Amino acid sequence: MSKAKSVVESAEIVINTFKDAGYQSALSGERMTNVASFVIRKCPDFLNSYSDEVGAELKSGWALRWQELHPAVTYSDEWVPNDKGMHNVSLAFCLSYSQQAFGQIKTDNPVKHGVIKGIRDDFSKYVSNRLSDLKRAVRKELNKGVTVQRVQAKVWTDYQTDTFDAMKARCKTALARNDATAPTEVKLRMAIEAFKSALSK
Repeated sequence: MSKAKSVVESAEIVINTFKDAGYQSALSGERMTNVASFVIRKCPDFLNSYSDEVGAELKSGWALRWQELHPAVTYSDEWVPNDKGMHNVSLAFCLSYSQQAFGQIKTDNPVKHGVIKGIRDDFSKYVSNRLSDLKRAVRKELNKGVTVQRVQAKVWTDYQTDTFDAMKARCKTALARNDATAPTEVKLRMAIEAFKSALSK
């Protein structure tokens, strides 16, 4: 456990000033840019789909870092943390069970199942978050240099007309579905006319 802990400590960043924060945030951004560039080069359609092999390699890398952050814990036969226990519970150990075997543990040894489930669930969330981070970085890299066209906002009268037209169409559809919360078309038309009349005063 001490060896795993030293790995984590060596990766810690000491930040004492906003200058440190600025420098380290710049480094972090550059690293993600480099990672994103590699992913795009090797898997151009990454945001839409990627092979099982790519997914497995990414997960393997995330597992390596997760285990550094969460060193294996030794448990007793009662599945209580104990340095003298015989069960070394690492991430690899927890993921080694098939879904069927993992389900069987819940029946045979609920406490053991709870320990393993906690680690599997935590890692699953970790993978989901890291994948989101990576996709965000890839998307940012792909959009680099792309000019975003700002859509001119509609003038109020156009917006008002489009809104009322949409309401009339939605009302007709709702009535066809026997939606009891929808007003009759006549009531809706009267409400719209009342609204227009109030604005014109």
